[in-house]
Amino acid sequence: MKIIEKILNEELNIDNSTFIFDIETTGLSPKFCKIILIGILYNCQNKTIIKQFFAENEDEEKEILDAFVDNIKYFNKHITYNGLGFDIGFINYRLKKHNIDFNLNKEDDFDIFRFIKQFKNPLGLEDCSLSTVETHFGIHRDDIIDGGESVKLYKKFLEDNNHEVMNTILLHNYEDIYNLSKLVNIKDLVGQKLELLEFNVNNHQIKVFPLNYKINAKKLSMNYFIFTGEYNNISIYNDNYSIICQDNNISLEININKGVDRDKNTILFYNLSKIIPLKFNDDVLEPNIYSLCNFIIKNELCNI
Repeated sequence: MKIIEKILNEELNIDNSTFIFDIETTGLSPKFCKIILIGILYNCQNKTIIKQFFAENEDEEKEILDAFVDNIKYFNKHITYNGLGFDIGFINYRLKKHNIDFNLNKEDDFDIFRFIKQFKNPLGLEDCSLSTVETHFGIHRDDIIDGGESVKLYKKFLEDNNHEVMNTILLHNYEDIYNLSKLVNIKDLVGQKLELLEFNVNNHQIKVFPLNYKINAKKLSMNYFIFTGEYNNISIYNDNYSIICQDNNISLEININKGVDRDKNTILFYNLSKIIPLKFNDDVLEPNIYSLCNFIIKNELCNI
């Protein structure tokens, strides 16, 4: 096993009880594939440290897993990119396979991919790959491969022990974890890119963004993400709508009406001192939907 350690001249904005990690594997299935590289990044004594544990052959998987556990077992939280969907489950399966008494808890993870995915359309992202997100926020990388190419390159490395190939794999992993440290404040970065709804509640500023909505013949539902302010465990029930604030989200459900005009057009509407059409036949009237929902949210929360 090869251990590569680098101490950065900068201290990155990460809590001392938290580490960032990323893995490289021989494939997608933890049942049939192995971990060949784990990279971690953390702060210690006012310095940022990056360590990489590289398996120079597939038989060293247990060795790099033991080294990984020894280095991170005292941390409380971790940050990943799609760790909830891939890295954590893969590592836990391989730990169990080697009878290593350790387990990563998904509840301790902040998955930046999960967070950014919900803002894919508002941000105009083509996809939610890490490289796309980095480019969107002006983060540069020298690495030119992806995870799939890393798998192929490792096979090549096993054949001829080419150190250039090894360094290419290491660079890919290194930049994944280093660039994640630049995205730790992803909530603020996303908030700066969007047009947030702002208002004051009990002399505290709140900033929210409408994530998505659903509309049917009886209900209009809108979900908001709370960027600034904490308004958990608030429940407001009205004859015509309900508002639930929990876990940085606001859920608004509005009872709407259905009607048919003289030309037999079907209209979904809400009556707020005047008729507000929300859907005309198959045409959803999005400006009216957002205006109505924003008005109700702002009016109710400002009067708590």
